[in-house]
Amino acid sequence: TSLMLFALRAAKEKKMAQGKLDVTGMGSRDDAKKIIARGEEVAGVHMVNANHETGIVVVTYADESFDQAAFSAAVTELGFNS
Repeated sequence: TSLMLFALRAAKEKKMAQGKLDVTGMGSRDDAKKIIARGEEVAGVHMVNANHETGIVVVTYADESFDQAAFSAAVTELGFNS
C-alpha cells in the first residue's frame, strides 16, 4: 500500500488523472498482469492497476493524451470486456 500511495502522490504532482473501468473475464493474477502490461503500452497511460478479484482496473494517465477508446480496445484485444 505504501507503493500505491507513493504512485498516487506522484500522479497528483504531475497533473495526472485517474479513471476506473469494470473489466469482465479476469480469472487470475496472470490475467491482471496481462491487462497491466498491455494497458501501459497505450499512449498517455502512466500506470495501470488491475484487480482480478473485483474486476476493477484503475488507469493513471496524462489528461491531454489519453484515449479511453484505445485503452478499451487494448483490453478487448486480450479477450476481456470493458
